[in-house]
Amino acid sequence: MEQIPGMPGRISRKRGIPLRINEAYEHEAILSRQGDECGSGCNKIVTQCVDVTAPVTLVPNASLGTVTVACQGVPVVSCVTDPCGTSSTITVTQRVCVTIPVRYDVSMSTGDPTISCADGGACGPCSPCGCKV
Repeated sequence: MEQIPGMPGRISRKRGIPLRINEAYEHEAILSRQGDECGSGCNKIVTQCVDVTAPVTLVPNASLGTVTVACQGVPVVSCVTDPCGTSSTITVTQRVCVTIPVRYDVSMSTGDPTISCADGGACGPCSPCGCKV
């Protein structure tokens, strides 16, 4: 750390980012203490696996544009006369290319997230809950 003229406090250049440190806020690090001396206290770190649920509702939407049709080739015509000769039925078949523009969309909404303790209890190097600590 270095002192910059005209600026109270010190400047830290750790990782290339200048940080102004005012001496009024400096303090000693909290150190772990060994033993169970009365009144000495101790510091521990615990880890707990939890299950967090974030409900998400997805609603689909599809809208159609204007349909276009284009004839392909020539039509095929068939004619069938009834057995008595009193009428004829003509069938016309035409292959067409139908273009249907479709726009698909999905809207999303979220519910309130919830949290609960995971099965397996506390986590640590010897516990089975799967936390990576």
